[in-house]
Amino acid sequence: MPKIIINHPDGTQAKYGLNGKVFTVGRAENNDIVLRDGSSSGHHAVLKLTESGDFAVTDLESTNHTRVNGERVSTRRLVDGDVIQFADTQAIYESELAGMAVPVEAPPLPAAVPAAPVAARAVQPYPIQRPVSTMGGGRRRSRSGGGDGCFALLAMMSLLPLFFLGGLLARHMKESRGQSIVQLAREAMRGR
Repeated sequence: MPKIIINHPDGTQAKYGLNGKVFTVGRAENNDIVLRDGSSSGHHAVLKLTESGDFAVTDLESTNHTRVNGERVSTRRLVDGDVIQFADTQAIYESELAGMAVPVEAPPLPAAVPAAPVAARAVQPYPIQRPVSTMGGGRRRSRSGGGDGCFALLAMMSLLPLFFLGGLLARHMKESRGQSIVQLAREAMRGR
């Protein structure tokens, strides 16, 4: 089974067995392979199984591009040992087809021997298994992007003072019969 080894910018590494036909790669939590660098796009690239049994990488018009062996690509068939760069995240592609010659055009087989497609033999029917995250105290995040709620808490805490000040301003405007705060301050400075 082909594999991809992701070397995250923080020094951690994750290895994925590519046991399906299509895998999404990017920063968003709903990808099959989640990247942990801020420069990769939410949906950065796609890995698709080819007829040869290896995968091809397709860049999804990402901001910081996808490179294979240092060359910027839009789509490229991968071979064993290819170095893929998804923005700041480096990955190594491993294939069991290493060293095996894959002919561009196979000679026709005799009529008595039916040809079985290579892709049908190489693909296993179960989905990719994502490794357990090493971030967040060992807890796994849900695929729906649930997280631990810190962002919601921070957003609520930053909005509460705004609502409080808005309420004070509305109350002031009601009590001062439409005078602005600047006018009231000037009157207070003059001693009225």
